[in-house]
Amino acid sequence: MRRRFAALSAIFLDVVRHALPLIPFYLRHGSVTSYLLLTAFDLSLGLMLIVGTTRDRRDPTTVDPRATWLISRVTAALVLAVFLGAVAVVISIPLFIPALIFGSATRVDWGALVARPGFWISAVVMALLAGARAQHSFETITTPGKIGTSPNVAPILGDLEQDRRRSKAANAAQVTIIATYVALSYLLSVFGGGGLFLFPILYAALLVFYDARPDVAQRIFPKFWREMKERTGFRRGGDR
Repeated sequence: MRRRFAALSAIFLDVVRHALPLIPFYLRHGSVTSYLLLTAFDLSLGLMLIVGTTRDRRDPTTVDPRATWLISRVTAALVLAVFLGAVAVVISIPLFIPALIFGSATRVDWGALVARPGFWISAVVMALLAGARAQHSFETITTPGKIGTSPNVAPILGDLEQDRRRSKAANAAQVTIIATYVALSYLLSVFGGGGLFLFPILYAALLVFYDARPDVAQRIFPKFWREMKERTGFRRGGDR
């Protein structure tokens, strides 16, 4: 039951993060450029989460019991949010290109766009959710010990090698999703009109689908996933 709740909590954090770019777009008449920038940031955060939560044998398995206090957990999540957000902005630069092209073609006022509360508040909340997600992942693989105890006293939870193989599969899936984002940018620029309403929500649904049911998502690219499955034993799980 505890593991099931932890998995559902992780999916919930991911779903909310994926939904945030849609809120200013649909409810506050946001621009396509704003949506594309926020989505690129979301994808970069997902990539950072995959890299940051991939376990290594040198990682701690035991934490100070004071780390389980609410104030400690919140502080850790905030620090992680700042770090993940800052790095995600840097690795988002190539992904920003479609948004920059679209914005330039439609003569977007970049200063006004970035200053909109719907834009920067969404970005900040996305980073906070990523920080909470990273902290959640850390808590599920560590055990509270005694004050002053070595960080490697507790046994490793789960199958470390299996988790690493799953992370590689998740990373491969993330690359596929990023490629789909480039296609989405093209569709938005070509179709406009109804496409502006339909494509973003379909893409968000795709992101949620990959997070919630990666085992079913394997069937989308049968050959790719069959080979990945044979090499990794990948079944479920993976952060995006």
